[in-house]
Amino acid sequence: MKRIILLIAALIPMALFAQQTEGEITYTESIKMMLDFGDGPEAEEMKKMVPPTQSFPKTLYFNANSSLYTDKPGTEDESEMETENVTSEGTLQVKIQRPDNKFYRDIAEGTTLESREFFGRYFLIKDKAKPTSWKMTGEQKKMLGYVCQKAMMQVDSATSLVVWFTPQIPVSTGPSIYAGLPGLILEFDMNNGQRTMVATQVAFKKLPKDALVKPSKGKEMTMEEFKVIEAEKMKEMGMEMGGGAPGTMKMIIRN
Repeated sequence: MKRIILLIAALIPMALFAQQTEGEITYTESIKMMLDFGDGPEAEEMKKMVPPTQSFPKTLYFNANSSLYTDKPGTEDESEMETENVTSEGTLQVKIQRPDNKFYRDIAEGTTLESREFFGRYFLIKDKAKPTSWKMTGEQKKMLGYVCQKAMMQVDSATSLVVWFTPQIPVSTGPSIYAGLPGLILEFDMNNGQRTMVATQVAFKKLPKDALVKPSKGKEMTMEEFKVIEAEKMKEMGMEMGGGAPGTMKMIIRN
């Protein structure tokens, strides 16, 4: 009888470890709307109509081999916001749209696959996971009951990243494109709050078979090919923003 008890006791830590490499995490993603409307009465009205920050829930499905970062199920109707205001100058309309993006990471193979919506078109971008240069700071804090460590990265002169990850969830992934640490990222901050992703719930469980399906929507291409298309479109941005009826403005949040 003692041998059976010891065997069961020995298996419990193994079972707990297995559970901690599969499940889903809910994040709140926030983006500051850094917009310059210029001067004048119409500009002031525009500022009142656009919230300073846009926040929305996201979900990361993960196991030891792969992860998928996507909109939280049931929030699809919240991806678009439209406001209208009548002024002495006419009617002002503001439409804010969050794109339907999905980011899949094959941790075992070291590859990524992203379905990205860009100005109404869908692209399926294949890429290799890029080497990371995170700098460990030695700082620690607790999030949702997990001990997290702080890491930083200076991408370029204009972009700095700070993340908190936990080795207690031993899966090298995180929200969106951010990963490459010995544990799962629970908090992300770009440029002191310009964009943040903060975990609000961690649930370990056996995922259904369709939870980690690779995205397939969009025209297949490499990241280099997509960047060419993106650069060309950004040159046309002024025409796109002013192409509608007078007094209208459309903004697209880029995930």
